[in-house]
Amino acid sequence: MAAVVAMRSIRSGNVAGMAALQERARQYSARGEYRKADALLRKGLRLAGPIGIVPGRDHLFLWNELGMVYKYLGKFKKSEQFYRLALRHAPRCLERRERDFFLATLYHNLGGLEHSRRRYQRGERYARKSLELRCKVSSVHSLGVASDMAALAALLDGLGKFEESENLYRKALKIYRREYGPNHRESAVIMNNLAAVYQATRRPAQAQALYEAALEMKRRELGGSHPDVGVTLNNLGMLYRSQRKTAAAQECFQKAVLILNKSLGRSHPNTRAVLSNLKRLDRDD
Repeated sequence: MAAVVAMRSIRSGNVAGMAALQERARQYSARGEYRKADALLRKGLRLAGPIGIVPGRDHLFLWNELGMVYKYLGKFKKSEQFYRLALRHAPRCLERRERDFFLATLYHNLGGLEHSRRRYQRGERYARKSLELRCKVSSVHSLGVASDMAALAALLDGLGKFEESENLYRKALKIYRREYGPNHRESAVIMNNLAAVYQATRRPAQAQALYEAALEMKRRELGGSHPDVGVTLNNLGMLYRSQRKTAAAQECFQKAVLILNKSLGRSHPNTRAVLSNLKRLDRDD
């Protein structure tokens, strides 16, 4: 009996330690410190031990977290490898509601990865599957459903399905504001993306107002050096460029490059995209 009690104590200690490690990694990711998150999650995989015939739950959750980190780092192939590992083993490792919830998260993340690759049609399929599964296990007014709506909306925007995209963004934003109040980082992300829909549908004044509001909120909630701030600065620069406001566009692009180059590196797809926008602006002149 003493041996059994000791074994349970060790196992519960490992679970608590793994949960703390994953939470620290998420905090690094939230601050845009993705390399630090990667190092912690790799440590977690070593602590989780050999995979064996059937991996443990810890392996699944760590693979999913690593998939997200590598997407943010612009290492898309590695990201997909970790997501696929989790997707392959989840049906055998998890049961019923927990399995559906985890699969909904995985499909959500795979859709986000395809969005980053600009493979919107494939991403749409993953995002719709995610929303379908999430609605089975969560309230239609939950934050999880709102997150899936926003992810699907981003892919629909890429496909030019602007009406459905805008409707989903508005529903998601309403849920976030109800749950978190008017100021929250996720609300700022949705506002940025909704502004892009306004821009694409030739509503520049509404787009600019929303970009500026999202930018102010991101700086306040995330800090001025967070890569998400660089993303909105780039989008605002694109809007100014379309209006031939060259000086304002250049200022936005230059600020975005400084942030993204420092946080993500010069070779990251987002940094390269902003540098390309700067060069294109010079050619316009």
